[in-house]
Amino acid sequence: MSQTSEERSPSRLSEETLGYFYALAGTVLFSSKGVLVKLVYKFGIDSVTTLALRMIFAIPFFAYVLYKESNNQSGQPIDKKDYGIVVFLAFMGYYLASFFDFWGLEYLSASMERLVLFTFPALVLLLGSVFLKKKVHKIEIYSVALTYSGILLAFLPDAEAQGKSALIGAILVFLSALAYAIYLIGSGQMIPKLGSRKFTALLMIWSGIFVLIHFFCTKNYEILIHQPWQVYAYGFALGFLTTVLPAFLTTAGIQRIGSNKASIAGSVGPVFTLFLAAVLLGEIITWENLAGTIIVLSGVFLLGRKKKVLE
Repeated sequence: MSQTSEERSPSRLSEETLGYFYALAGTVLFSSKGVLVKLVYKFGIDSVTTLALRMIFAIPFFAYVLYKESNNQSGQPIDKKDYGIVVFLAFMGYYLASFFDFWGLEYLSASMERLVLFTFPALVLLLGSVFLKKKVHKIEIYSVALTYSGILLAFLPDAEAQGKSALIGAILVFLSALAYAIYLIGSGQMIPKLGSRKFTALLMIWSGIFVLIHFFCTKNYEILIHQPWQVYAYGFALGFLTTVLPAFLTTAGIQRIGSNKASIAGSVGPVFTLFLAAVLLGEIITWENLAGTIIVLSGVFLLGRKKKVLE
């Protein structure tokens, strides 16, 4: 029996290592989004058009995944109530959240955007306490306090340099985090019913539909046609590299190591964005940025580890 256990341990180890790799890769790709959006903005493209470009390139991939999943599954079709929930979550989680996020990036630095957006674990905790009547422990209160104090510290350089525009950007990105937190709370019951791949594909297709409706109602379609090749290259990168791949890589990571470990692996996101923005965008890294990032990550790490501490 012990020999069998020893023979299996390398397999378990490699599977866990693969899970961390998937979660880390998904985080790195998704965290590049803010930097790519900032690069698109240098060509005079607004947030709604950039979001439309992202979804135009992403929708075909998700449509293919949904087609394959629908053919492979022998289960019954989605009932109207569940379908309605998916559409609502698509509106909240990836249309509204993405819209506020891209809009906020017109005012806020990419590194600060990633940090404010990273408040969603604390928002999930607070919303669960208020609306789902979940008990809040002291360690969770400490983690929330750490998170927001770190953001306040990191926000000081931007507030001093940009004033009101930085505040507007922070509010918009915070609304994005709030919309995403609502999506996370609501998606828990749907993923077991539909399966993660089918749910993700259907959700992203509907998110793309909402984005394109917004674009065609507010912009001239010719904006999408007459752009330099760099804009389309960044649009493809936003659609495939920072949307499609991270969605499935993160799911694959969670399936192997669980959501708690995956969220801890995802804590590298703000740090990665901080240095990537410095290299590609020339954003200055201040001591407030570094200290605030460390404090925020400490709060998120504490929140992710709460179950083990409470046991």
